[in-house]
Order: sequence, then C-alpha cells, then structure tokens
Amino acid sequence: MKKSILALTAMVAMVFFGCKESPYITSPGDNSQNTDSIPVIADPEPTPDPEGVAIPEGAINVNQAVNIAKKLASGGVTEEEYYIKGWVKRFDDTQRSKSDFETKFQQYGNDYVYLSARNDGQGTKEFYCYRILGKNGAPLPDHDALLIGDFVVVKCKITNYNGVYESSGTCATYSSSNAHFNEVFPPFPGCPEPGEGEISVNQAKAISDSIGTGATTSESYRIRGVVVSVNDKTLSSYGNITFNISSDGEVTATCYRLLGKSNAKFTSLDQLQVGDTVLVNAKIQNYNGTCEPTQGYVEQSTNPNF
Repeated sequence: MKKSILALTAMVAMVFFGCKESPYITSPGDNSQNTDSIPVIADPEPTPDPEGVAIPEGAINVNQAVNIAKKLASGGVTEEEYYIKGWVKRFDDTQRSKSDFETKFQQYGNDYVYLSARNDGQGTKEFYCYRILGKNGAPLPDHDALLIGDFVVVKCKITNYNGVYESSGTCATYSSSNAHFNEVFPPFPGCPEPGEGEISVNQAKAISDSIGTGATTSESYRIRGVVVSVNDKTLSSYGNITFNISSDGEVTATCYRLLGKSNAKFTSLDQLQVGDTVLVNAKIQNYNGTCEPTQGYVEQSTNPNF
C-alpha cells in the first residue's frame, strides 16, 4: 500500500512539474545573464533628467549602458560610441591616491569617476568613466569642473573590462550641469559655411571613415571649423598644438600637432583659443576611427593674436 501511494505521488509530480530539475539558481551572485535564474530585482527608475542640460537624441542612461556592457565578452568593446547620461556618484579613490595623480591631472586633465542613474544613492549599477576628459576631449581645467552630484552626458565606446563596465578609448564629457564646466566650455557659436576649395569637418570625417583605420590621405585638405577645445595645456618646444574643431558642434576632428601661420611655430597658446574660426591645411588620418587632420598648419584664424 505504501509503495502505491509513493508511486501515485511521483506520477502527480511528473504531471504538474515534469521530470526536469528546477532550473532556478539559489546560490549568491549576479544571475542577470541567466534566463533561467531567479528574477533579479531591478534598480529603481533613473532620476529624471535635470532641465538646462543638452542631451543628444538617443542618449542612454547608466543602467542601459551597464546592460550593454554585460552582454560583451570580457575585453569586448562596442563598435559604436554612445551618449551616456548619469550622475557623478563617486571618484575612483584608488587612482586618486597614487602619488603621481595630481601631476598627471595637470598634464593630461583626465579623472576617474563612477556614474549612477540616480542622484540619491539608491542605484546599485555603476558605469566607470576611465580617464574622463572635458568637452570634445579637451583636458579638464581643474577639479571644480567635475564634482560629485553633477549630471553629465559622456560620449564613449563601452567595454567589459574583466567584469568592470566602463568606457573604452576617449571618454569625453558632452554636457554637464556644473556651472564652472559650462563657463570653461561655452556653447558652440556656429561656423561659417566652407568657401570654394574648402570642406567642412563633417566632410573631413567622411573622408577619414572612407580610408580605413590607420590610413592617411596623400593630399592635403583645407578644412573650415571652429575650435571647440585645445588639448595642450602648455606649448611644446616644437611650437605645434593639438586641438579639436567642429562645423556643427557635434562632429569633431582632432587637429594633431599642427603648426601656425605659414607653417611657422606657434609662440603662445593665446594664438589659438576656443571659439576661433580657423581654416586648417592638412592631410587627413583615420586614427582608430578618429578623424585627425595632421602634417599641416593653421592657414587662417579669427584670433586677433594669430
């Protein structure tokens, strides 16, 4: 009789539950990538975006950026760049505690921050901005330009760096709620249309994309744009400057180590400032997907010191 009851119980269990063992994972850990795991409790909804900060169409929040990174294999990097919006939650104290941190900050103007989708400390997902820079990749001028609690939009590729979800390559701050940041990096003033024999930065970018990574054009181009950032904090003995230009405030080109008027040395950084409308004469290089006018000089500028 006991055997009959046990057999009947087993048959009922098979009808209701099947023969397959339970797929649920009850051990500790993040099972968010396992579709058969116990449902993961989602982070609270992101804090609403503040008013007055420029946010490009298609920008994603930190939670979305982390989810993209989780789908990458360790070491994998996205092909495209993303605009990622979030709140500065904390700085990387490990990097900041290094003895040479301040020296490197003064030289390169980059920092190390973690972003959150929330500004109240309730979000658990973090996106690591590794060596974050200022607008259009310009060096951060000082520590007051990036503070805990700032709302920022950054532009970068996304990587899964051994389980750390972070930026890959250049991580530039597109916009910020920080008042000092906005004083240092004013809004784009607009750019005149290219004249005869000139091209825009957008056209230069199209040429760069067409020649492939690592390639450089054999001919030089005259590119019209507005200086949106100066990447050098000091003038080298060679008298050349690296700076970024744009024709629309969105697409940029990094003018790498260009000389001044008539192919002569710059004698002061005052001769090239953010907001100057310039005409550069240079070859175009595709440097890991970045459009870089190189091996050239600034032909014209609206800078009175030029």
